[in-house]
Amino acid sequence: MPIINHNGTVQIEMGSGDVKVSPGLLQLDYPCGVVVFQEYDEARPIGNWEPNDKIVATPEETPLRMTFDKPESIDVVIWALQEAKRMMKENTWEQLLTDDRSAYTED
Repeated sequence: MPIINHNGTVQIEMGSGDVKVSPGLLQLDYPCGVVVFQEYDEARPIGNWEPNDKIVATPEETPLRMTFDKPESIDVVIWALQEAKRMMKENTWEQLLTDDRSAYTED
């Protein structure tokens, strides 16, 4: 199951092609962007875009949503995803295991 409760934290497990990621807007008094994550019944090829079968989805059909009140917030998530991708490609995780963490804390 790609969307799980892991010790009280919601976790999305990406990489098997069984999570549908869709952009949209919430119907509020202001423009609120949303990215919804839904589970596919069976895995699909990763990276292939498929049109949504619904224009409006209920909260029950979108078990996990990221909402954005400002476009700049989307830029932060895009940056974080790009950095995670770079770290995976460069095997940065090995460096993080041996890195001096005191360089990242304020005195």
